Amino acid sequence: MAGGRVLVWILSLLGFFLIAGMVLAVDGASSTPAAPPKARVEVVEESLNGHRVADSYRWLEDANSAETQEFVREELAFTRGILDPLPGRNRINQELTELLSIGSMGTPQVGGKFYFYVRREGTQNQAVLLVREGIQGKDRALVDVNQMSSDGTVALDWWAPSDDGKYVAYGTSAGGSEESTLRIVETSSGKLLPDTIDRARHANVAWKKDNSGFYYGRTPKKGDVPAGEEVYHVKIFYHALGSDPEKDPLIFGDRLKAQDIPVAQLADDEDRWLLFTVFEGYTKTEMFLQDLKAGTAPVEVTSGKDFSYTGEILKGQLYIFTNEDAPHYRVFRFDAQKPGRESWREIIPESDAVLKNVVIVHGNLIGLYEKNATSLLKIFRTDGRRM
Repeated sequence: MAGGRVLVWILSLLGFFLIAGMVLAVDGASSTPAAPPKARVEVVEESLNGHRVADSYRWLEDANSAETQEFVREELAFTRGILDPLPGRNRINQELTELLSIGSMGTPQVGGKFYFYVRREGTQNQAVLLVREGIQGKDRALVDVNQMSSDGTVALDWWAPSDDGKYVAYGTSAGGSEESTLRIVETSSGKLLPDTIDRARHANVAWKKDNSGFYYGRTPKKGDVPAGEEVYHVKIFYHALGSDPEKDPLIFGDRLKAQDIPVAQLADDEDRWLLFTVFEGYTKTEMFLQDLKAGTAPVEVTSGKDFSYTGEILKGQLYIFTNEDAPHYRVFRFDAQKPGRESWREIIPESDAVLKNVVIVHGNLIGLYEKNATSLLKIFRTDGRRM
């Protein structure tokens, strides 16, 4: 059965038994509590953006409170009292366990002669980062977070191989915190390097071509910003392998708004051009370009309008994928040494299909389109000519 149909079947099955459970709960109400536990009301009022907001259950946000824990236990007992007597639950559980235990596999990434991808077997808590040398090579576990905790609550948040695959930077977090700690593993040996960087939730690592270091994003220490804002104020730093992360130089981001998230990337073929994409929410980005060879400051290349921009650099040319005045998206190109808006040239115009993404592969542009609920790949030369 195809994966989509399995999911629809599962959701339909769950919906059916939820309704059945509600009916049986009503029929068997005499054997269950009359009502769920009632939470104590303690109103907390505060002013948010000029509006008075009353919260009657703020005390329940304290998960460590004995009163909160007791209330949760009572809620669970009430729920179990309704669900447990329902007939057929064991059979349903067995069938759903089989359906949900098929596992999952991620899209491979190539680094030099190495192929990297994540895979989770159906019974595993977390996915494992695997590597194989050569397309016909044997898979080998490179990072298995299931071995890092007895309860399986350490997660692999992200991973980024260097261009030649020699190293992989990856982030792990415990207990669902998503507060990643960055570590580096040598691919061929599986040996961990001593470099360890905390507060790397938004790392988005950009490796230098010679593997001497990388650019990455990092959140501030507690106490360096107002309380509650530690997950904001992301800035870009540079880390040289083997150096002290606490001394990593600040590269970009000191003038951004608190909730902006900057991402750094190097050109595909050289380390001269450093591109910063600043995400101002989900619908607007700004782009800044820095010439590392010249040692000049980053220059803004976008317009300040409310549009989305992402890009890649190849052979001194910047390719920008954007919905600027084009809801279906289009692509511009310009010389990195002349980043002014007047130098932009449209090479892939907007069409009746939605251009979902554009990437550079072996010196060509690959465009992923979507039309009438179907996907389509188109290949273009770097001047926009269709291949």
